[in-house]
Parts: sequence; structure tokens; C-alpha cells
Amino acid sequence: MKNRIVFLGLLLLAGGLLFAGCTRPQTLPVTPAPTTTATTGAQVTTAPPAPTPITETITVVSNSQYGQILADKNGMTLYYFLKDTRNNMTSACTGGCAAIWPPFYTDPVQVDSPLLAGNFGRFTRSDGTQQTTFLGWPLYYYASDTAPGDAKGYGFNNLWYTVSPNGIVTLAPTTTVPTTAPTTMPTTPVPTTTAMSYGGGY
Repeated sequence: MKNRIVFLGLLLLAGGLLFAGCTRPQTLPVTPAPTTTATTGAQVTTAPPAPTPITETITVVSNSQYGQILADKNGMTLYYFLKDTRNNMTSACTGGCAAIWPPFYTDPVQVDSPLLAGNFGRFTRSDGTQQTTFLGWPLYYYASDTAPGDAKGYGFNNLWYTVSPNGIVTLAPTTTVPTTAPTTMPTTPVPTTTAMSYGGGY
């Protein structure tokens, strides 16, 4: 009888524990879900950056009378002086002459086809300023040219001429432009563009 009571007690205890286990809320361990990155398998190609356009400091412009000639970045005509000596790296135009024919200088020289940067140079003038050369000839402006495209200095006193991309213009506009720079004054008469004459032969 005693054993039966003990057995019933153990049975009731086991039932209570089982009931408690069934009613207690269960907390499941939380495992972080793996993060996945969607891939399409396509290869991403990055286009190369576009080249930076050259900001030309010396340009080639088309003149209605003289064809293709050199000008600065603003379109102002450039000239050379026949009293200069090619590749001498000096200027025969100083003093009052330089006031009428201001020396041209740019740094750096940046050009596009058909010009070549290697055909340009520079030298120090007697007054300490710099001047740019083309094919060994110093380059100048003309003070009476006031707008882009003006070429009023062409043929002045048979000493001043515009410059072509492939050489120096020394002859009348109707003749063929030489492909090499001259070393002497032109023999073909060229009408001067103005009746004014300055002392010093410039």
C-alpha cells in the first residue's frame, strides 16, 4: 500500500513536470541570416576618360587674301621681319620699331595639326623680355591690326610678312607660298599696305 502511494506521488510529479514543459514558451536561438550579394555575372567596363582638348596658344587661321596663316589664340595675325636673321636668336626690331611691331611670346607653346611644337622656340631680347620664334624667325604683332583676322602689316616696306604653317610667306598672294623659310629679301615686288613710312626702315 505504501509503495502504491509512493508510485502515485512520483507519477503526479512527473505529470506536473511534463505539463510545465509543455506550457513554458520556448526561445529558439537566433542565427543571423547570411547576407548575399546579387550578381549578374556581367563584366562592368569603365570607359576611359575623354582626352582634354588642347588650348592652342598659336593657331592657323584662313585669311581671304593670304590663305592659311599663323595667329595667336585670339586670332591676331603674327608676322616676321626680313631684317632679322634666321636662327640668330636676336631681334632687329627694337626701340620705336618694337612699339609698332610688338614681339609675340607665349609659354608654353601649345599647337594642333598641322603645326608642330618642335618648330617653335624662344629667346631673350636685348631688353630682357622673351620672344617666340617659328622656324628660327622671331614672331611679331602689328600695332595697326585691331581685330582678329586683320593683316594690315603684310608687305609693309617690303620687310614684314605673315607666316604660313609650312613656311614663310614672302611673295605676292597670287604666287606659290614657299615651303622653306627664306634667308634673303623677296625679289618679287609687293605693294605696301600703307603709305606711312617710319625711320629705321621698319
